[in-house]
Amino acid sequence: MPVTAQEALRITKVLEAELDKRQAKIKVWNDFYVGKHNLEWASDRFRQAFGGLFADFSDNWCEVVCSAPAERLVPVGFRFGTGDDDDPAGADKDAQRIWQASSMDAWARVAHTEAMVKSRAFVLVWVEDPEAVDAEPEITVEDATQCIVSYEPGSRRRRKAALKRWDGEDGYTYATLYLPDEIWKWRRSSSISGLVLPEALTAGWELRGDDPEQIRIPNPLGRVPMVELRNRPRLIDDPSPEHATVMPLQGAANKLIIDMLTASEGGAFPARWGAGIDLPKDPLTGQEIDDPELWKLSVSKMLRASNPQAKFGNFEAADLRNFVAGITMIVEHISALSRTPPTYFMGKVENVAADALTASEAGLTSKCGEKTTFLGEDWEEVMRLAFLVKGDERGNNPLAETIWRDVAYRTEAQHIDAVLKKKALGVPWRQLMEDIGYTPTQIDRMESMLEQDANRAARALAFGGMGGEQPDGPPVDVPEAEEVPV
Repeated sequence: MPVTAQEALRITKVLEAELDKRQAKIKVWNDFYVGKHNLEWASDRFRQAFGGLFADFSDNWCEVVCSAPAERLVPVGFRFGTGDDDDPAGADKDAQRIWQASSMDAWARVAHTEAMVKSRAFVLVWVEDPEAVDAEPEITVEDATQCIVSYEPGSRRRRKAALKRWDGEDGYTYATLYLPDEIWKWRRSSSISGLVLPEALTAGWELRGDDPEQIRIPNPLGRVPMVELRNRPRLIDDPSPEHATVMPLQGAANKLIIDMLTASEGGAFPARWGAGIDLPKDPLTGQEIDDPELWKLSVSKMLRASNPQAKFGNFEAADLRNFVAGITMIVEHISALSRTPPTYFMGKVENVAADALTASEAGLTSKCGEKTTFLGEDWEEVMRLAFLVKGDERGNNPLAETIWRDVAYRTEAQHIDAVLKKKALGVPWRQLMEDIGYTPTQIDRMESMLEQDANRAARALAFGGMGGEQPDGPPVDVPEAEEVPV
């Protein structure tokens, strides 16, 4: 139902206030992902001694924890079922074309990474001219610092409103409010000499544009056109980033590594000592000369003393293995808590059986399989919105399904062997190709090539029986032999 400008402004301010509450946490999560750590474990004494020497240092495992599942989540197509068991749905070619037209092969990966890092990502579906006959939907991935979606009371699926807010380069902050029936556009002054001001010191939100038709835009979709991708969704609590549980361990690992570096600077090299040595004296003052250069050895220098009782020796270097053991323990805990395979944290893998590697990845594979269930529902809603833009009935089809690439990594030999065993059980050819990892477009292309191969084989057989061979080319109908009466 349409709302007044006053009500639209109220909804905008409510969503904006909630969006502002999220900014601080999102910044911390993103900083840990990109390696901007604040060395929170460092003591005041350490900071006084070393200042900002290690300010930019980080041994960043948070990126690994977030990227490991994100890189395995690859949608390759969509199915829209008919509900008829005799007519099972195949990969939808129109959905694939819409997906490719918006470059979602690439941007879906970005959306998954953003959701892993910031707990949420957003996808907007819209079209420049909804009234156009040949309207083509545009799908864009939006950032969690700019977007928010609200839901109907008591529902986690029915979207009530959405807001996108961003800063322009002209000194204004812009916002667009998406409602099921209409869209409102706003702007306000955001900066003076580059300083961001709170709303109380600015003119506040005002309608954007001089043309009334461009201020309040009807929404022909009848739904909020923004979809929220949530990582690790909960019933009451907010979704959380993938590295939330390992961020404290990341700080501890950084502290141990920095301690090891400082210990290596002071005690990793053996210190020499000498006893009973008569130091040379200054002939003018008679004071002993304690010159450090006297103790620096090389292949062309040696130490000597006039006192026959003099002794020389060196202190043992500091043992850094205790630091290494502590760092290794923390990394193992990060691996266990995040269900990231140990192989992701190892510099090299030696003498590890294939079955052992597969078992070590079971946790990550299971986690990714769970994520495809929830993210698949979100991508299906995105594709329904895209079909609503085109006025297609598939926009209201509840029997949609996202086709995912296999989230488990296998060697080529293991993969093909598993597919051959499925074939022996009677699994259809197209399903086998999907299991191998081919996209619906590739499968259609291979199916066409198989038909061409079959036609060539049939022609070769027909003309071979006649004593000749037809060259490759377009299929040619072979006339049937006429029955001649005897």
